[in-house]
Order: sequence, then structure tokens, then C-alpha cells
Amino acid sequence: MFRDHRAVAYGLMRLALGVNIFGHGFFRILTGVGAFATGMAQGMEKSPLPHGMILAFGYCIPVIEGSVGLLLILGLFTRLALVAGSLLMIALTFGTTSIQNWNGAGTQLVYSAVFFFMLWLVEQDRYSVDGLRKRG
Repeated sequence: MFRDHRAVAYGLMRLALGVNIFGHGFFRILTGVGAFATGMAQGMEKSPLPHGMILAFGYCIPVIEGSVGLLLILGLFTRLALVAGSLLMIALTFGTTSIQNWNGAGTQLVYSAVFFFMLWLVEQDRYSVDGLRKRG
């Protein structure tokens, strides 16, 4: 069953990325989205971006992360989830660079690279709901 090492590697990396991103969203929701959004907006006080926009985005981030992560864990709509995750990283990087947080931007660039490689290699996605649907 697991003879294709590339497909196994892809499945494990998809699962690892999914758990990571899902954990970000799930635990932010669990501990209170309002607290997260408010804290994020406070951390962005020096940003030229409008406070209301930052706060609204802060409320959306955990839901987006949870959804993208869950889809990646399941391997359901994987291509769409990877594109959504990439777009989230672009938006987060824009905000992070607006306050000149270069360390944070560097971390987000690493996530962006992982999303890129996962999307580039999406044909290797065999051990997933998407893979089952293709074979079924």
C-alpha cells in the first residue's frame, strides 16, 4: 500500500502542515477569538493600516486557519486549501511588514515556501480524501 515513497512523504508533510495550521486556528478559537483579534490589533498599533480593518481581519484569521488546516489534514480540496493558505500568508506578511517586523515576515516566508512546495507537488497527494476520490 505504501510503496510510493514520494506519495507517503507528501501525505506526511500535508498532515504536518495541516495540524500546524489547524492548531493555530483551533486554539485561538478555543481561547477566544476576541482576545486574539484585540491582541493582534494592539500589536499592530504602529501600522499605517486602519485599526478597524486589522481588528476585522483578526477575527477572520482563526476561522481561516482552522478551515485550511482541517482540509489539509483530511486531504480534501487540497489544492484549494493550499491556495487559500498561501493567500493568507501573503496577507499576514503584508501586515507584518507594515510594522517592519522582519523576523515575523521571515517566519511567514518559510510558511509560504512550504505552501508553495506542497502546491507544486500536489500530484503526489494519493493518501487523502482527494486521492480516494480520484481512484474511486
